[in-house]
Amino acid sequence: MDEDAPPQKRLKAPEVAIKVQMQGIAVVRAVNLTTLDGYDQLVDELEKMFDIKGQLQNKNKWVVLYADDDGDTILVGDEPWPEFCQVVRRILICSSQAVHY
Repeated sequence: MDEDAPPQKRLKAPEVAIKVQMQGIAVVRAVNLTTLDGYDQLVDELEKMFDIKGQLQNKNKWVVLYADDDGDTILVGDEPWPEFCQVVRRILICSSQAVHY
């Protein structure tokens, strides 16, 4: 990070381990975004992590959201991947019935 840059110009280092919470599962897990190249790999990793292969792609059963620095909850995929990696603080997997988007 450039310490001499004005505060609004400083880039935040991306979080290495992002917490992942799935609705109905008490254990929080973590994913390392630096090992992934985009949203497709993220979805594949989350499906493996929670043993829900094929259930995140179509959004019929589960929806992947994320919380940013401001605490806003946003649908994963709405930002370009590099920007997502900069602002994501937590990933949430919620029932599609519980999410209105």
